[in-house]
Amino acid sequence: MSGYKTLLYILLFIFVFPIFAENHWDDYIHEKIVGSTYRIFGDNVNLRETDNIKSKVKKKLSIGTSVTILTKTNQILEQDSVKEYWYQVQSENESGYIWGGLIADYSFPLEGYAILCRNLGVKQSKIELKLIQGDKLLSQSKWEVGPVSNESWNHKIYPASQFSPNPKFLFGLTYLVFSEIEYGYTNEQLITISPDTKLVSHFSWNPGSCDPPSCAESWLVFPNETLPEDTKTKRKITKGKPNTIQELTHSFDIEDSSSHEYYKSEYKWNGTKFQKKENQLNQ
Repeated sequence: MSGYKTLLYILLFIFVFPIFAENHWDDYIHEKIVGSTYRIFGDNVNLRETDNIKSKVKKKLSIGTSVTILTKTNQILEQDSVKEYWYQVQSENESGYIWGGLIADYSFPLEGYAILCRNLGVKQSKIELKLIQGDKLLSQSKWEVGPVSNESWNHKIYPASQFSPNPKFLFGLTYLVFSEIEYGYTNEQLITISPDTKLVSHFSWNPGSCDPPSCAESWLVFPNETLPEDTKTKRKITKGKPNTIQELTHSFDIEDSSSHEYYKSEYKWNGTKFQKKENQLNQ
């Protein structure tokens, strides 16, 4: 099987077959980790005496406020197709209860700002991001990414100065998407913050996936980077190009050590967006 056909075969299993399969994630409710600290995703969130929306309000919490999860209750609430547990949390010297949908699932600082991330559940198959400064909301966006688990959130800050005119920030947000061919696969979403502090999503890529015997792995090559050659897998050197992110994908057969094919996509920065060029066979 050619590398191009192998890659298409893998992508077909990842993105198409789950539509027709009995999804193992249908009853999944993502959870916060007891003992961990999270940020409040909503604004003026009610900290209540019990795990009930009719319970007495003890305190109002602003967006970005840090809370520590004390316990996960057995109470589940569904709002706008988002189903989450109630949690007992600690906020400074006060404890109380908050519905999990009002708490960010992941967050990280960004030079005076903060990014808040929320998993909108397997029904919506979306993630929502907010950009805040202190307790002020500056920008927010939602993207459809597939059914997401809460197990593998992470991020990476990329040097925006490699691009001209450069965005305010460039970062990659990684998350685990459920899949039928394996438990899940990691996606990274490339996101910029524009000079007017808007969150802009560009493209996502998958570092690696496998449906034996067909497998694939990918790398991103930025303008000032070089991906070295690998004689074992027949990978040639890939040098960075100005204002361009190159995505190089290696498809291979784990039962045939001589089977190595490469496929490349390019994303050209035009000052506001990364525009995808025609995919092309490479090597």
